[in-house]
Amino acid sequence: MASHLIVGISGSISSGSYNTKLLRAFGELVPSDVEFRLLEGLDTLPFYSPDLDGENLPEQARQLRETVRAADGLVVASPEYNYSYTALAKNAIDWLSRPYGSHPLVGKAVAVIGASQGLLGTVRAQLHLRDVFHATQSDVLARPEVFVTQAASKFNAEGHLVDAPTRELLASLVDAFMDHSGRQETAQVA
Repeated sequence: MASHLIVGISGSISSGSYNTKLLRAFGELVPSDVEFRLLEGLDTLPFYSPDLDGENLPEQARQLRETVRAADGLVVASPEYNYSYTALAKNAIDWLSRPYGSHPLVGKAVAVIGASQGLLGTVRAQLHLRDVFHATQSDVLARPEVFVTQAASKFNAEGHLVDAPTRELLASLVDAFMDHSGRQETAQVA
């Protein structure tokens, strides 16, 4: 039975998303007593509106808030669109950032990672995400930073992260995040 829960949000619903694959690789690297759960169905959340909050809270938003509140940490991986992160990730964060001051992201351990086919590996998107998580009073892991560049060459046809240096960097982030989110054992590179 897992004693620690980490949840992941992918900023992409693309069937071949490198960011979803990167989150799955993160999940493969967590210790055996840690449960990693990739949150699905974020594309069914309506756009955040105060009119839908409170008594009108959609069931998907309620479940998202409860799951993230119960988690020991949150990992977000997003592609970079137009120098920033995606609307899908933004909408999930907007739902999670309410009600102001007592939402599930206050004090939550957060890691930001990303993968792209380009040479910058989501650097700008991650900078913007870090700013947003500062606003939500989340506890963002500073280092190591994982910017997966030229992602098509780092994953095999089955979607597994096979590039050894990238996998080692991700494992070091998993180790740091286990400590950051309150767990003291280290992950093993598989």
